[in-house]
Amino acid sequence: MKIKKMMSPLAAIIMAVLSANALADADDYAGATLYTQSNDASQNAIYSYQLDSWGQMVNQQTVATGGKGTGAGLGNQGALALSHDHKFLFAINAGSNDISVFRVGKNRLTLLDTALESGITPVSITVHDNIVYVVNRGDDSIFGFRFDRKRGKLIPLKNSYRKLPDTDAAPAQIHFDQDGDALVVTEKAANKIVRFTLNDSDLPERVSSVDSAGKTPFGFAFGRRNQFFVANAEMGVANASSLAAYSITPQDKINLIAGAVAANQTAACWAMTTPNGRMAFTANTPASSISSFAIDRQGRPSLLMAQAALVNRPSDLAVNAEGDTLYSLNNGDHTITVYDIKHHGELETTASIANIPNGATGLLVVENDR
Repeated sequence: MKIKKMMSPLAAIIMAVLSANALADADDYAGATLYTQSNDASQNAIYSYQLDSWGQMVNQQTVATGGKGTGAGLGNQGALALSHDHKFLFAINAGSNDISVFRVGKNRLTLLDTALESGITPVSITVHDNIVYVVNRGDDSIFGFRFDRKRGKLIPLKNSYRKLPDTDAAPAQIHFDQDGDALVVTEKAANKIVRFTLNDSDLPERVSSVDSAGKTPFGFAFGRRNQFFVANAEMGVANASSLAAYSITPQDKINLIAGAVAANQTAACWAMTTPNGRMAFTANTPASSISSFAIDRQGRPSLLMAQAALVNRPSDLAVNAEGDTLYSLNNGDHTITVYDIKHHGELETTASIANIPNGATGLLVVENDR
């Protein structure tokens, strides 16, 4: 016969306090994980930073991609991409012309595959369902893969290699539209916005382009209703950078919603929108600032704050799923800054992560499961 021991009142109080602290500690880890890549010329690697619910770093991991970077700026946005369910991470290796895929675990990444592609110097990658496409700066091209989730393998899509419409285009980014049946590419040097329509085999079938509303169209982000917003560096002219809004029409055309809206800053290169599509941000590298914009229901942006935040040469942006936190990758001082997004476009610094790799490219955020 077992004798059940009774807990004393003091012991019960101690256990309750310990349990509460354990729950608090567990909640502290229910923050976010940030990903960037080193772009190191000898061995590219993914750096992940786990944050607690206060935005403080509690864990860091570095995992080699199996490929190489270039060791120099890529002039790109979208060096990393996540599957829709956040279970797989994809990365470009610009120095070895291949693509890496990782399984995303609760506290770690696991390299699954590194696959060669047909283009030269991939700079941006995009994923929709099990289809992956990259844009290549070295030969002004795009190339696709089919992703086998069960085996964790990237399978090259035969006949997916296509040249961009312009030579010496200096592409900055590639991204699927929201329906997943077309690809959008920005050409910095040609000042064009390009669209590839995909057929039922996920191969590029038609290509069309429009003149950019601003010069040097760089990074972009989709909002709502197939609207997307492009940061225009305006050839680096002082205080001339801008944000332009476009949409994909039902007739598979790129439609200009609003012309280049002035940011009154220098060289807006990276763009990010909140998930509700009501706000956009640009990272203005030479100006060491981030600008904020409001977006109306028709997709028209208007400047909220030319300098919503001052930061040392920002080089990419990310926003969380709730749309209340912005992250900035800063190559000027090798940090990532965490901001609270306020209602009128202000950005309030809440945390900063130091010792980011020199020349890091790409920035993604995933909210950790509680």
